[in-house]
Amino acid sequence: MAAAAAKGVRLAGWRLWRGRAVLQCQLYPPQRAFQASAVLRRVFDEQKKEPLASSSQHQFNSYPADHQPGQERQGHCPSYTGQGGQESEDYESEEQLQHRILTAALEFVPEHGWTAEAIAEGAKTLGLSVAAAGMFHSDGSDLILHFVSECNTKLSELLEQEQKLVQLGEAEKKPTDQFLKDAVEARLRMLIPYIEKWPQALSILLLPRNIPSSLNLLTSMIDDIWQYAGDQSTDFNWYTRRAVLTGIYNTTELVMLQDSSPDFDETWRFLENRVADAMSMGNAADQVRSTGEAVVQGLMGAAVTIKNLAGLNQRR
Repeated sequence: MAAAAAKGVRLAGWRLWRGRAVLQCQLYPPQRAFQASAVLRRVFDEQKKEPLASSSQHQFNSYPADHQPGQERQGHCPSYTGQGGQESEDYESEEQLQHRILTAALEFVPEHGWTAEAIAEGAKTLGLSVAAAGMFHSDGSDLILHFVSECNTKLSELLEQEQKLVQLGEAEKKPTDQFLKDAVEARLRMLIPYIEKWPQALSILLLPRNIPSSLNLLTSMIDDIWQYAGDQSTDFNWYTRRAVLTGIYNTTELVMLQDSSPDFDETWRFLENRVADAMSMGNAADQVRSTGEAVVQGLMGAAVTIKNLAGLNQRR
């Protein structure tokens, strides 16, 4: 009973720490919703005027070979209306359409960056009007947050698959330090197809309205990693471990953006050393005294890193 209560308090505190100010920062204002609906009607109206595209135009597998995020989610484009002009059973919601547009737009980020132009190009590959880009914020933040969310989902799937293999006895359980290192590396490798444009993405995520959503996605990812690592702590170490790993992720991300070594070898070496340092600190006698500082560093790590990267236009 006491353990369950402690777990409840722990989860509540972590959610508070994550800054879940969704009602304040993620909801569109009413006029934004009306604008999105108007754009959506315009897209559908223009689509009806154009001849149906060939089936080859509705394939979304034209990503680079090293592209990972959202790859397996693409498929056949659902129909909106039947031949008689009536809605079919595969009617697609506005949210589903936005998801497909943003996923298709990722192909054009290396060329156009995290911009409305990339979103417009993505819409065109789906046979939609470029006016579909008007459903999203013009700063490209919707595209960035979509990408981060897709990467987090893919990482969770990878960690879940690894956990199942261990449970079935088909793989050995990794030591905690190796598990953390591999998980963070797997997540950061998803940035590689967009590494040249990632400083732009971080500077956009630094905008006040985007910070809560960005922080929420970051801390959700960190929490998933620790859960799959088998963390069952119920004391203050629960917070400390997540705060420290948040700092490790952000500092490694900064190193990665400035790394010109083959396959980012220097980045992974830096990551391995930081994880080893964190594990050593966890066994140190002064852990209690350093806990408060670790939590603060973890909370502020993302903001500091993004500020440092805002002036970077290219990798060094």
